[in-house]
Amino acid sequence: MNTSGKDIALWFIQNFVWLLAGAFFVVFSVTLGRMFFNLNNLHFIFYVSSMVGMLVLAESIALISGNFDLSVAQNAGLTAMLTGVLIVKFNIPGLVAIFLTILIGGILGAFNGYFIGKRGLNPFLVTLSTYLMFDWLTYVIRQTSILDLPGIYMFPGSGKIGGIYAAIFIFLIAAILLFLFLKKATYGNYIYAVGGNPDATVMVGVNAGNVVFWVFVLSGALSGIAGLLYTGYAGAITSTLADGKMFMAFAGAIIGGISLAGGRGTATNAVGGIILIGIIEAGLTMMMIAPQMQGFLKGVLVFVAILINQFRTSFRKRLLMPS
Repeated sequence: MNTSGKDIALWFIQNFVWLLAGAFFVVFSVTLGRMFFNLNNLHFIFYVSSMVGMLVLAESIALISGNFDLSVAQNAGLTAMLTGVLIVKFNIPGLVAIFLTILIGGILGAFNGYFIGKRGLNPFLVTLSTYLMFDWLTYVIRQTSILDLPGIYMFPGSGKIGGIYAAIFIFLIAAILLFLFLKKATYGNYIYAVGGNPDATVMVGVNAGNVVFWVFVLSGALSGIAGLLYTGYAGAITSTLADGKMFMAFAGAIIGGISLAGGRGTATNAVGGIILIGIIEAGLTMMMIAPQMQGFLKGVLVFVAILINQFRTSFRKRLLMPS
């Protein structure tokens, strides 16, 4: 294959998620007609996708660094619950509570980052344990919902700006900033380097453990923002907030082109994975597929994501092999 042919093939496999999203959009539009293909529905798809989208971004940066974070959704739920309890007990103003949510999410992420980055523990085992700890601690703190939260605290997840949900703008701003950080900032380049070849990174003087630590802090902060958006969407803080969303975050990142091996992937294609999941979830719901079957199909989606990652990796290696 000549150079131009290889470039086209590489572009295709790297941006495959957008073609897949387009295909599913066409299928559901033809099947469901105007019930699916209308501006209000598209607006709602982007709105719902923005919440899990923050979790996808959180998972993506962990994967790019050569790690993964199983606790992103539970971080979102625990962060929201802790913030809600503090609001109720100390009457914290809504604007302060927004920043507190992001801070708590980052602190929970720092717990993962310390043991993975600083102590060298296995990321699967650490984040599996924090998945369980964060999940059950949310129930320990409070099993009943927290209502009557400040309006400004609810606004990011439920308010509108110019008729468009604020959550969409928040997500897009986060995705753009993450893209620029990973592509333009020196520390963003370190994250790719650590994920691609940590030994070589250490040899050139980069503290790989420190990079991984801050990756998990950022992942936690993004998870905290997800908890904030889910709170506004639900209209309350519940003990089951964001439950079950970790697997969709993982699938969205992998289908979006983030490599399981680390060191590859972009925030823009992760957005494609988010949109694809939003389209599929909306289409299945409108087709009145039973929740049990939807759960099974989401499991299939995670499995397909792994297969796509394997295919993408092997195909990319074949393309880049010397002729």
